[in-house]
Amino acid sequence: MARRGRYLALLAVLLGLVLAVSFVAQWWLYRAVRDQMDGLMGERLLAVATVVAGTIGWDGVLELSVAGSASTRYEETRKRLREIAGQNDLDALTLVDSDRRVLLAIGPAAEPGRIDPALELETALTDVLVTGRPRSSPLSRIEVRGLRDEYLKAGYAPIVDPDGTVVGAVVVEGGRQFFAVLPALRSRLLFSAGLGFLATAALGVVFFLTLRSLVRLEDSLRGTAALTAIGQIASVVAHEIKNPLAIIRSRSERVRAKIEAGKDPAEVLEWFDVIPQEVDRLNEIVTNYLSLARPDRDAEARCRVSAVAEEIALLLRHDLERRSIELRLEGEPELHAAIGARSLKQVFLNLVLNAVDAIGEGTSGQIRIQARSRSAKWVEVRVSDTGKGMTPAERSRILEPFFTTKPTGSGLGLTLVQSLVHGAGGRVEIESRPGEGTSVVLLIPVAEMA
Repeated sequence: MARRGRYLALLAVLLGLVLAVSFVAQWWLYRAVRDQMDGLMGERLLAVATVVAGTIGWDGVLELSVAGSASTRYEETRKRLREIAGQNDLDALTLVDSDRRVLLAIGPAAEPGRIDPALELETALTDVLVTGRPRSSPLSRIEVRGLRDEYLKAGYAPIVDPDGTVVGAVVVEGGRQFFAVLPALRSRLLFSAGLGFLATAALGVVFFLTLRSLVRLEDSLRGTAALTAIGQIASVVAHEIKNPLAIIRSRSERVRAKIEAGKDPAEVLEWFDVIPQEVDRLNEIVTNYLSLARPDRDAEARCRVSAVAEEIALLLRHDLERRSIELRLEGEPELHAAIGARSLKQVFLNLVLNAVDAIGEGTSGQIRIQARSRSAKWVEVRVSDTGKGMTPAERSRILEPFFTTKPTGSGLGLTLVQSLVHGAGGRVEIESRPGEGTSVVLLIPVAEMA
């Protein structure tokens, strides 16, 4: 249940992030489109305002300021401005003097001679009248009857006399039609976000159902995991039992041959000594692996590496001589490693027998066990042979359970070696090239001296 709760919490966080990213991306898209349209409309309004200001001129402003609608230029100017407003889809076009009084207006505005309240506090117009530089107002949004929004923008261009004095300004307002796409765009983006939310929720439901099925399947498989482990351990036990059984059989055959040949009983009894030892090793193998756990590392386990190597050499001497294989022991004789003698014996036995198989039947060769101190913390044991070696692909997989290059092999010998060495706190390294033999390097912690 706790595992399922963690999965659900992670799923909720992921879905929340997806929704947040979706909403942020759509909001950013809306703002980017609006800002782009704002900039384009501002440039357009400033261009129209500047053209109108040039058309009217400073003298036209003075004439309209004095004569007003009685001026001979009033109707002509009004007609021209109406054409400009129609051609550019303007909402309003207003001419004001330096005191903000309306001189001429196309669209909703105060009567000529009066100050338009909408322009009285307009900071952009104030800046134009003071500095004489054209500018545009920020984009403003207006709610229309609470049902929809309309966007407006204005451009301001000054009218300057020959002395550089600002005598008036042209105010151009527009954008209702141009910005009409923004509310629709915003609605569509909100609708898209809603669909994304529903899709994410549906996906979350699918994930939840799938997750619940996977958790149930995991619980079901967990019950079969023990059976799989038992099968693998049984394979390892069967593999390890073969070695001592082979030794027991070999010794039994030699004892029988000696008895039949009438050898001295004392010499025959000496050959019997190895049989109880191998029986004890069989018992240890079965005890370790049928417990469904690897042997724990014993903090007090220690052995002299050379003594264990000599024991293996004595145990396999006759079989190696029969196959013309030389086993050489080299290195420092007083190295003590933090691993049990029986475990190290099992490691050496597997490695030497693997080396014998690598050299092959009917071929002479050499196996070397070299022990040295790599540092104050590590003992390095190198078991090398002059066998056929391995390809890089074989070397990369040789420590995998059940992988073998031998037709009748189980692929568990090196797996057990690695398990025993790791149990002692060490590690295993493989060095091999085709045709140049193989070296298995064991790094085992140095045993602490009592």
